[in-house]
Amino acid sequence: MADRKSSQPLHIKLRLKLAIGDDSIGPGKADLLKKINRHGSISAAARDMGINYRRAWFLLETINSAVGQPVVLTTKGGKHGGGAKLTATGSAILAAYENCVQAADDHARDHLDRLRQNLIKHPEETP
Repeated sequence: MADRKSSQPLHIKLRLKLAIGDDSIGPGKADLLKKINRHGSISAAARDMGINYRRAWFLLETINSAVGQPVVLTTKGGKHGGGAKLTATGSAILAAYENCVQAADDHARDHLDRLRQNLIKHPEETP
């Protein structure tokens, strides 16, 4: 295990995935849905995340395939440009994921704080 500088706080976070069918929604896909919702554009969401448009589409297709319906509606460009917005299904998935993450974080906070304190008090012992 790599040594950690004592001035750096020890960051411990619960990471949650929501299994849907043969796929799962984790922080990355949830962030993509959130950014599409914010920007109204798949390409803008992809740029914001630092991924390419093709990767964003692939992630959306994996969600669509798992749930059996679209999670994003798109409109083609033109005079006023194209756009994208979450479907009711996409909004429901994002809301459920975010609510589960918040609930898990709230319930795990004390356990993770105790773990953090234990790791700080008892650094790795070498045999």
